[in-house]
Amino acid sequence: MNPSDALIRTDLDQIPAISRRLARLSLQFFLNDTSLVKRLNDWDFLSTLWQLSQCLLEPAARAFFDPALAPERLPEVSTKVRDGLRALTAELRKADAEPDQDVVEEEMRLKHSRLSHQQGRRIELPPPPSKHRKLRLFFTGLSPAVLEPLVEADGETCVVPLAEMLGRALELEPAAARLLEYLVLREQHNELRILLKESRRGHLHARHDLHVAMTILLGIAPPVLRRLMAKSGPLRKLGLMDMHFGRHLDLEDYLDATDLLRELIDAEPEDEQALLALLIEPAPAADWSLDAFPHLHEEALRAQGALNRAARDGVAGVNALFYGPPGTGKTELARAIAAACDLKAFQVRTSDEDDDGLDREGRLSAYLLAQRLLARRRDAVIIFDEVEDVFEQQHDLFALLSGRSPAGEQKGWMNRMLEENPVPTIWISNEVRGLDPAFQRRFLLPVCFITPPRSVRRQMAERHLGDLALSPALLDELAADEALTPAGLGAARRLVDLQPDAPVEITVRAGVASLRKLLHGTPAPRRRENATAFDVAYLNLAGGIAPNALFRALEREGSGRLCFYGPPGTGKTAFAEVLADALDRELVARQASDLISPYVGETEQNLARLFASVDPKRSVLLIDEVDSFLADRRQAQRQWERTQVNELLQQMERYPGILIAATNLMSGLDGAALRRFDFKLEFRALKPEQRLSLFAREALGDTEAPVPENVERYLEGLDHLTAGDFANVARQRKLLGERLEPETYLRRLVTECRLKSIGKGGGAVDPYA
Repeated sequence: MNPSDALIRTDLDQIPAISRRLARLSLQFFLNDTSLVKRLNDWDFLSTLWQLSQCLLEPAARAFFDPALAPERLPEVSTKVRDGLRALTAELRKADAEPDQDVVEEEMRLKHSRLSHQQGRRIELPPPPSKHRKLRLFFTGLSPAVLEPLVEADGETCVVPLAEMLGRALELEPAAARLLEYLVLREQHNELRILLKESRRGHLHARHDLHVAMTILLGIAPPVLRRLMAKSGPLRKLGLMDMHFGRHLDLEDYLDATDLLRELIDAEPEDEQALLALLIEPAPAADWSLDAFPHLHEEALRAQGALNRAARDGVAGVNALFYGPPGTGKTELARAIAAACDLKAFQVRTSDEDDDGLDREGRLSAYLLAQRLLARRRDAVIIFDEVEDVFEQQHDLFALLSGRSPAGEQKGWMNRMLEENPVPTIWISNEVRGLDPAFQRRFLLPVCFITPPRSVRRQMAERHLGDLALSPALLDELAADEALTPAGLGAARRLVDLQPDAPVEITVRAGVASLRKLLHGTPAPRRRENATAFDVAYLNLAGGIAPNALFRALEREGSGRLCFYGPPGTGKTAFAEVLADALDRELVARQASDLISPYVGETEQNLARLFASVDPKRSVLLIDEVDSFLADRRQAQRQWERTQVNELLQQMERYPGILIAATNLMSGLDGAALRRFDFKLEFRALKPEQRLSLFAREALGDTEAPVPENVERYLEGLDHLTAGDFANVARQRKLLGERLEPETYLRRLVTECRLKSIGKGGGAVDPYA
């Protein structure tokens, strides 16, 4: 046995497990990589190698190299160790007589370092040259034979508690667990990092060289390590390991722990439950039941049945996607479904134990780990909220989800992640436009959340604010605002609770108005105020179609595409409101200004979002000024003018509800658009008998009141008179607070007609001029 080998302890199994594992890694690396012998001339490398492996030496041998380590009373020195020390001493004297040039140069460097230290330019004083020579002589003389008993005593199981726990919980293969343990040791022990850094200092290393060095360090076969280090490998896929590349890369930085793994290392979880608590947390109890979502009744029942069965029977790859505008109750419905299934709902944490927000990469990694840890349970469902942030991330995993990464191996295993997850998951997002279609198709239960209909909003207002003794009129007013979401109602309630002495109604109105202005730009919705009462008796529809017949047809079919056209004031919008009320549906009205954008492509997106957000079973969709979107494509001069028409036509084709398009200009509409309307209703000006009846009602207070003969004569000549003209005069009367005589009322009507004629480039005779 050579002198160096003789100094190794025989009771290696008595060395603390982690110290022994670090010593094994360092010697395994040094003895199997012949190029590292040259690094013994560098004190930084040599001293670190000594720190990591000195626990393997007999106490007397350690005292030989460093007298400060000698205990007060050394145990009896064995003959083997004594002979080894004598042989080393002899070799040391021989080396002193014939000094190695490299050693002389290193001693000169150490001497210079001491001088630099004395001048305040070095923090640590280098050791005396004699110790450098002793250690260099010792490690040069070590043979690979010392590794066999060391490996046998050290074993192959993980000795780091966190690595052992993760390896067992995640069912990692032994080589993957060993790689994970290395990452933990690298974070916890700076000496190991220094050894790796100093092992290749001053040299450029190809990726192949670093890979070979890593296989030697860990004792893992090259093909196995290559598979473990791939993007589809378990540690990278689970977000526990990063891999770096670069010309000047050190072995220390080649493989790196992720932020999530560092957080787990710092937290030091004692068991799997503590580990799981770092990744996910129990979701709060559901505040609402499924009955609070009648507009999503069918979707909720379908999701409830599928998620419950998947959890109980262990069916893999079951994912729901709840998407829609913020505040529409996505998270609440997810919790309500979990409660209805009697499943334990967990949600991915948005912050770590120090309340520092988990980054996007960390959240998805936490989710993947939680899936593995909960895989054996049959009573769990995971809720992953706010995933739109995840979809925007540029990291490999997130770029894949958002479709910004090319197809390939990564995309394949990401597909498998959505197909093989053992725990059913509800993903929640405000926006899905950036989600790659390949991943969209893999959500088994996509549920689109739209603005709840007015009846449901009324129930929600009652749930949040009903115990505050608010007037039914205020609750109705809040429910009439389609932009007010459950989250907005909840915020109003919190504001009331925080100001118990303030007037409740004023607090609710102010809170709702402030939030609405922040989110939508206006403190209150735009509402049409009818200056005159609408009556279908004053509609003049061409074609002989009676309003009642139209209502019965829409009630029976539940769908239809209608085009209302005609001059302003003829009752197009008012009739749409009456139809919606008669059908017990909410009218969702949008003006062209609500949808048109100056940016190319955004108008089409606004149209798509509008149709997606409307409940076709409980709403009537009215698009006013539709000529802004359906202009004849043959006259288009720019490409975007055609794409707007195409988008609206496609949305109309697919829309299963009742759509009403209103326009004052019929002549310029696209021919293909006209063919898609089931009914094209022309709204005309009032007929003579309608003018007389409406004048009697508005000017004289009674539809049966006799109209003065001179007034009747002039009314018969106002062929362009509309109900809107009467409404304008009624508003004038209200603003002025005056009572108009029949002749004055007629004069105002004539003025309205004359102004319309002027606007068309014509003129009209004022009978009172």
